[in-house]
Amino acid sequence: MKLRDRATRVVVLRVLRDAVEAEYRAERRAVLHGLRAARAELALKSMRVTLPDDTPIATLTLIDPRPAVVVADEDAFTAWVAANHPGEVETLVQVRPAWKQEFLGRLARSGPAAGPVADPHTGEVIPGLAVSPAPEPRSFSLRPVPGGAERVARAWDTGEIDLRRLLALDGGETR
Repeated sequence: MKLRDRATRVVVLRVLRDAVEAEYRAERRAVLHGLRAARAELALKSMRVTLPDDTPIATLTLIDPRPAVVVADEDAFTAWVAANHPGEVETLVQVRPAWKQEFLGRLARSGPAAGPVADPHTGEVIPGLAVSPAPEPRSFSLRPVPGGAERVARAWDTGEIDLRRLLALDGGETR
């Protein structure tokens, strides 16, 4: 292949890649919105994706963030850490950031409930901490089923999937 042909190919592929990426991001946002709505209405968390002939090609699953333990009152938490873990408090009388992150992560992994946050070893309520509720899912996973990519390629090759209908390059109208 000549350089001129390769250069043309690079430009065309770049335009197509950018268009596909923009469409992908927009569709991904729309699907996330739809999955959130389906969860609220039907308690649906996952869905199987199929080709028009019902051949399975992937599974979409909402990714649920976990609630996080956050410092609601820095002074109260720092005083508690100074009294109970004095080696983890810096001279500035603040909790060492690395320890704080690790400690809050451990508390979060222990499954904090709503209400006061307690030390899992002693049961003592830790002043200055609160449980932040989990936000709405911000993403979902897409796991192709075995052979799914090959099925998509075959459906595209046979015309079952019309790329022109899926991806309009002229601002949204299909030709």
